[in-house]
Amino acid sequence: MKLRSLCLAVVILGCASLAPLARAQADESTASTASAPAAKSPADIDYDAAWAIYRAEPPAGVEFPSKEYFRWQDKKLQEFAAAVRAFGEKYPSDPRRYEGWVQASYTGPSFIVDFKPEFAEKPNGSNLIADQAAVLAYRSEQVRLLQLVVEAEDANPRQRNGAFYALLIDAGTVARLKGEKYDVAQFRPLIDRLVAKFPDERVAEIIVMYTGGVCRNLNASDAAAVEAGLKKNPVIASALEKAAATRAAEDEKRAAAQKVAAAEIGSIKFTAADGREVDVAKLKGKVVLVDFWATWCGPCVAELPNVKKVYAAYHDKGFEVVGITLENPNARPSDTSEQTAAKLETAKRKMLEFTAKNEMPWPQYFDGKWWKNDYAVKFGIKAIPAMFLLDKDGKIAATEARGEKLEMEVKRLLGL
Repeated sequence: MKLRSLCLAVVILGCASLAPLARAQADESTASTASAPAAKSPADIDYDAAWAIYRAEPPAGVEFPSKEYFRWQDKKLQEFAAAVRAFGEKYPSDPRRYEGWVQASYTGPSFIVDFKPEFAEKPNGSNLIADQAAVLAYRSEQVRLLQLVVEAEDANPRQRNGAFYALLIDAGTVARLKGEKYDVAQFRPLIDRLVAKFPDERVAEIIVMYTGGVCRNLNASDAAAVEAGLKKNPVIASALEKAAATRAAEDEKRAAAQKVAAAEIGSIKFTAADGREVDVAKLKGKVVLVDFWATWCGPCVAELPNVKKVYAAYHDKGFEVVGITLENPNARPSDTSEQTAAKLETAKRKMLEFTAKNEMPWPQYFDGKWWKNDYAVKFGIKAIPAMFLLDKDGKIAATEARGEKLEMEVKRLLGL
């Protein structure tokens, strides 16, 4: 297998995957400890308290994307990181500590000291002024913790893979802040130790991420040399082939889902969370944005001002938005039917309150199944936001219409 093909196989996951993975794992672990009504242990109490910080909602009046919201969120993430690090020190043999450490990389604090003048026009993360020394110290400690996760005997594959991907990113950030050249090849000794410790498919995903990372940092001749060196190890060579086969199967499945989406997305029909009847087929003659999102998804929320702006400008001219929300009610296998129903109702209520507060007048599909949302499964949605822009005939015209491109595409499809 050529290394350049492996570069294409690297999983670049957004809000959809890696950050939620850590949270999903946290939910699963909590579920396993909550299967009986016995009193919680001190570790359970501390674990739940740490994740309660992560799941905290902003206080009344603090709304995205205000400066107050960014400061509140930054403080929350600092407190969450401190809590999960303290949990790991207090319970050094509890594997749940890995979930918090990994999550603390994907949702790390910015250490805001001020805001750039551009924030007034573009209130987003790129216009924050951060304490660079604090960021360097934080990310350096994350690099140390993530390496512990990657090599831990009791880490599960999801934790290990998520930690390694975050490690590649955090190490690059540390190098940039130090003014040093970043070379992923620094992790080759780690790869060799992993192969020796876990000589099976458990390291295949990590190897693919590593070789893809090397591709981004080495020239062609160096990349060829790295590939040759890797293939000398039969375990690595076998893992690469298995990973490639897995990727090919996933790509084939994704392609099939995309075909289904292209053929059937116009058949979406449901009763919205607020009671409205929605039938996309009846919206022919209009331009429709089918938006897969969730209130917990940072990139989704960050895109909202743009969607709202386009909706306000072109709704009267024939532009509609249909939301498909992948809300997570945090249901557990041990929940009773009454508990499950209550959690679903709470999640739906919070979602509707969010859409009302953020002035999102379009209908929302809600089934409370998180990543197993009926339409997400049907159309192969693996990451959000996922946005399908339909033309007046109900056919998919664009799947990458975000930011300024959304307005351009809507105007084009409306013939304006």
